[in-house]
Amino acid sequence: MVNEEFMYLKSPKLPQLTTAVLLACLLLSSAWAQSDNNVKVSTAEKSVELGYQSSFQNYQRYSSTPIQSWKQANDTVKDIGGWRAYAKEVTQDQDPKASTPVHSHGGHQ
Repeated sequence: MVNEEFMYLKSPKLPQLTTAVLLACLLLSSAWAQSDNNVKVSTAEKSVELGYQSSFQNYQRYSSTPIQSWKQANDTVKDIGGWRAYAKEVTQDQDPKASTPVHSHGGHQ
């Protein structure tokens, strides 16, 4: 005797069937798209020689400045021009165009 459960299987629902058909079409189309890729490689071209330069080639190890007395350090800063000399360096290095604000209204007032 034949088992009746296997004879009367429920048919798949429409969304499941649609998904299965679309998946099959997708797989077939991807295989078809890859089949025509006959790439011909030219061996006449010369290969490019790559150069290597280590990032650490010009590395200089940190060396701390010799420790000196606070009076000597203050005299050095005084000879340079004090804190105002350092402030002038900072203001001279800035680009005057960069300090002007950019209006974000895009020409519309």
